[in-house]
Amino acid sequence: MWYDEILSHLRVMVLFLIKWRYLVALVVFAVCVALNLHGSSINEYNKLFVNYDQYESESVVLGKSRGVRSDEWLVHAPYYMSQQYNNYEKDSDFVSLEGQDMIVGYNAPVADVTLIAKPFTWGYVLFGNERGLSWYWCSKLILLMLVTFELCMVVTRKNKKVSLLGMFLVAFAPAVQWWFVPHMVDVFFWGMAVFVLAYHFFMSEKWLRVLWMILLPLAVITFVLALFPSLQISVGLLMLALFIACMVRDRDKITFKKKDIWRIVVMGLFVLGVLGYTIWTSKDAVKALYSTVYPGKRVALGGGAGVKALFTDLTSFALPFKEITYSNSSEVSTFIHFAPIFLMLYPVIWKKMKKDKNMMVGNVLLVCVIVMVVFMLVGFPELLAKITFFSYINRMDMAYGLAATIFTIWGIDMIWKKKLFTWKQILGVLAIYGFLYVCFVGADELTYFGWKYYLAAIAVLLILGYLMLSGHQKTFLIGMIALVLVSGATVNPIARGVSALFDHPLEQKIKEIASEDKDAYWLSVNNIILQQVGIANGAKMLNAVNFYPDFEKWKLVDEDGEYKDIYNRYAHISVALTDKDTEYAVGATPDLITIKLNCKDVLKWPVKYLVSVGKLESCTDNFEKIYDDTEGEHYIYRRVKE
Repeated sequence: MWYDEILSHLRVMVLFLIKWRYLVALVVFAVCVALNLHGSSINEYNKLFVNYDQYESESVVLGKSRGVRSDEWLVHAPYYMSQQYNNYEKDSDFVSLEGQDMIVGYNAPVADVTLIAKPFTWGYVLFGNERGLSWYWCSKLILLMLVTFELCMVVTRKNKKVSLLGMFLVAFAPAVQWWFVPHMVDVFFWGMAVFVLAYHFFMSEKWLRVLWMILLPLAVITFVLALFPSLQISVGLLMLALFIACMVRDRDKITFKKKDIWRIVVMGLFVLGVLGYTIWTSKDAVKALYSTVYPGKRVALGGGAGVKALFTDLTSFALPFKEITYSNSSEVSTFIHFAPIFLMLYPVIWKKMKKDKNMMVGNVLLVCVIVMVVFMLVGFPELLAKITFFSYINRMDMAYGLAATIFTIWGIDMIWKKKLFTWKQILGVLAIYGFLYVCFVGADELTYFGWKYYLAAIAVLLILGYLMLSGHQKTFLIGMIALVLVSGATVNPIARGVSALFDHPLEQKIKEIASEDKDAYWLSVNNIILQQVGIANGAKMLNAVNFYPDFEKWKLVDEDGEYKDIYNRYAHISVALTDKDTEYAVGATPDLITIKLNCKDVLKWPVKYLVSVGKLESCTDNFEKIYDDTEGEHYIYRRVKE
């Protein structure tokens, strides 16, 4: 049969790729970086200009940019790029007067001891911004795929088919791709990397143990420096529990000896040294960040989630193709998994497979999933939340998604070893599964898609569930991988180069002026994007995104601190000039502040240049026009000498 012949060739190709995966990954990475390919949505900057279509075709190879991912294209990318003009120093005055700690600022590339533990950022330091952006995206995706595959190989005891599926389910999960930059995927990746490296450190021969001895402390350091406790706590505990379970299961394979303890001591001292240095030198910035009104130090007690949160959100399948209307795509996106099915079938699996050593891993994963479910649905008392550090976790849904996916991979590996379920059990579980999905479709979702879409999506999952439980392995693998690729791999664009940030006449003019007048400060007015364009092109922008408040700047215009609660936050800062009194306000979201700045107040800041959308209607006696971009109605003004 032609179908079997195709599958046979596909199997040979997949086995070849698995065998030579590290060499293949290196070649693919080198080619992608050489071509300056990336997945950033910086094409959104082209929308500032009237000739958008022309520039879009130059920068996007396939797919489309995502405006909703402003954390990536509006904050992360320009922040990283600004470091080229800051000589990759730890403190930067390109975004404030007082200076911002760039490790706290999305863990940007900094040329100090922490750089050795941040391979995603090496491209910026080695090759500059264009290749740096490509290096970041390509290395992150390729390494995420590799480390997920290795984790699944440990969990399934080298089941290559199921591990390959696990690689796709994690690396291309809608939630992972919508949140690919900055924090969340870093936490997932480095958490899994610590698990994989620690496991192999205890299981490998001596010469390999030296390699893991080098890599493991770097993974631990970078996991900590992700600075996202709302996810780090849950992922860290999950990986620790999984590590202990796998070590107990495979205790007869451990090659570690007592005399090797010195290796752990050396790694521990190195980790403590690097983290101690970083925490000490960044303590003021971290303190300022956690003293903000937003995000501040939030106490999470859990609860409030519905049972629906335990299932894959069916909207995730269509998010790349249809804009969400009742939320945003990132918040709605989830992992694609079958955890509810395996929770229902767990008693049967345990009864028939309880002598299998891998039940130890399943039991631990079951407990982790149940604890997460209880926290999401019911919540913890405050004392218990603080004792367990769950009080820091306000992203348990994301951690649950990862745990549910690993639980699914474990479950598939177990049930494919031998026939476990009767027809009645399979049909009964799938009937309950489908019924619950129908019950959980909400009014907003129905208005957005309608019953036809949801019934079709439920049908797809039921068919895949049947193929999985009945042991139709090849068909299930192909169908499941296809589903996750359609819903995840299509999220971010395949783009080339950085023309959107550097090639427009306005951007080139900003870079020209900034390179000639390096110490001058700028202010973006009548726009919330141009300040980020400025820092990417070497201009010191006083209203660039601040991760914590620049009190030196604010004291100049608010001496008594009357409006401190407004600007004491992680903030996008929108500025408009006025002849009236200065006004401060929090915008539509808690990370946006809007300032109507009086002309006398703007002169209190050391601002030499203004970049504006539209002509200035105020403060024209204080600033003279030196450039205008007639295509997009952008203007640059220089302060008049007093």
